[in-house]
Amino acid sequence: DVAVKVFKRISEFKGRGAYVDGDPRYHKQKFKTNDQREQVVMWAEKEYRNLIRADRAGVSVPKPLMCRENILFMRFCGDDGWPSPQLKEIEIKKGSDRWTTLYCQSILAIRKLYHCARLIHADLSEYNLLICPSWQISKDRFKPPKERSSEDESLQVVMIDFGQAVERGHPAAKELLQRDLSTMRDFFVRQGIKVLSNELAEDFVLAPIQDIESNSEQTTEKEKCYNNNIDDQGSTWRHAVPGWNDEKDMELL
Repeated sequence: DVAVKVFKRISEFKGRGAYVDGDPRYHKQKFKTNDQREQVVMWAEKEYRNLIRADRAGVSVPKPLMCRENILFMRFCGDDGWPSPQLKEIEIKKGSDRWTTLYCQSILAIRKLYHCARLIHADLSEYNLLICPSWQISKDRFKPPKERSSEDESLQVVMIDFGQAVERGHPAAKELLQRDLSTMRDFFVRQGIKVLSNELAEDFVLAPIQDIESNSEQTTEKEKCYNNNIDDQGSTWRHAVPGWNDEKDMELL
C-alpha cells in the first residue's frame, strides 16, 4: 500500500524558513524569497530527500517512493487500510517494561539518525513516532501472516514527518537535538518509567562510534561544499557507518 502526503498551505506552520535557510543543501535558496507555491514544493522535496537519507542509513521510516511537486508518495505503515498508531495512542500500563523498550528504541533512533544519516529530526514528539510491527517496515512485509515469526510481530518505533529535519551542520542543530530529547523524556516520564536525564541522553546520542572515531565530528567547509552538491537520491548513502550495531547500543541503554 502507498501513503500519499499532499502539502497545501505553507502558512499552516510558522518559522519553516529557519529549517531551510540554515541547511547547507539549500544555501543558495532563501526560503522567504520564494512565492508560497515554490515554498510548498521546496518543503515537500526537503522531506523526500530527508526520508531517502534516513531510509538508506537504516533508520526505521516509511520508505519514500516518489515526490512530484507538492505530493509525496511513501510506503504505507499499517495493515488492511488502517494506519499504525502514533506513540501517543498506544495503551500500555504505566511503568511497563514495554514502555522502557519503546523509550530505548526512540533514543537509539535519534542516535542512528544523527550518526548514520547525519540528520536531526528537529520536531520529534509522541505525535510523529508510529508504533508498527516489524514486518510492516521490513523487506519481507508481504510475507503471509502464517509465516511471520514472533520477531516479525515485535513492535518497532518508526519516525515520520521529516520536512523540518536538518543536517548536523545547521546553526541551530544543537538546540534542535536538545529539544527532541527533552520532548521524548517528558513523554516517557509520564509513562512511569526511568529515563536518562537530558544531559546523559545527549551524551549517548553524540557518543562517537568506534569505526568513525578518526573522522572529524564537525563538518568541514570542504565537506559542506560537497554536501551541497550531493544527490540524496543516489543509489548509495556516502556516509554509511560500517559496523553499526543496534543491539550493542540497546544494551548500553
